[in-house]
Amino acid sequence: MDNNKQTAKRGRPARLSRQQILQAALKLLEKSAAEVTLNGVARELNVSPMSLYTHVENRDDLLLGVSELVLGQLELNLDADTWEDSLRLWVDQVQRHFSRYPQIVKLLGEGQRLSVQWMRLEAQLVLVLEQSGLSEATCVNTANLLSQALIFDCILGAGNAGARQSLQVPDLSLLPMDARHGADLLYRHTPPQGHSLLEFVLNQLVQRAKIQIHQQSQPPQGDGE
Repeated sequence: MDNNKQTAKRGRPARLSRQQILQAALKLLEKSAAEVTLNGVARELNVSPMSLYTHVENRDDLLLGVSELVLGQLELNLDADTWEDSLRLWVDQVQRHFSRYPQIVKLLGEGQRLSVQWMRLEAQLVLVLEQSGLSEATCVNTANLLSQALIFDCILGAGNAGARQSLQVPDLSLLPMDARHGADLLYRHTPPQGHSLLEFVLNQLVQRAKIQIHQQSQPPQGDGE
């Protein structure tokens, strides 16, 4: 009797936790974002899909949980001599983290709920910009523009990874004569990894910030004096 009880106890399935579910979803995410479904996670854990609903509400909740898990792993080190250097550290560290999990960038735009961990990272960006002396509204606006440029750049990079290397040289003779020269230049001078707007956007935002800081430091003009 005792042996039967022990056998039955050993045969029970392990109790699931939200953390186990998210870890399984992260494993699937490393293959493809399309793999991250409740059915896919259930297969990965060898359980019934219905057993997941105790811990996750739906796929949106699952995606948000995976996003939080990945973004929560990133601890930024923004210790630099100037706010501009700290700004570049923020961009570099977030970009490198996203390069490890390129699929997670796409998840930031899915679902209807904001990621708390992404807000944590953006808040640190705003604090860096505050060191420059910009107004609060300008800090927030600049942070939003820069973070959107970074996300967009990462999405394009993930989608086009390896694409340029596998392209074959097009037959430019199929183009009208007046388009051949431009097409030839475009093909020959596009780098293998494609073009990135992130560095350009970053430089433009820094320049705009410096102009505004300079304007704010100027004494008000007197009336005809």
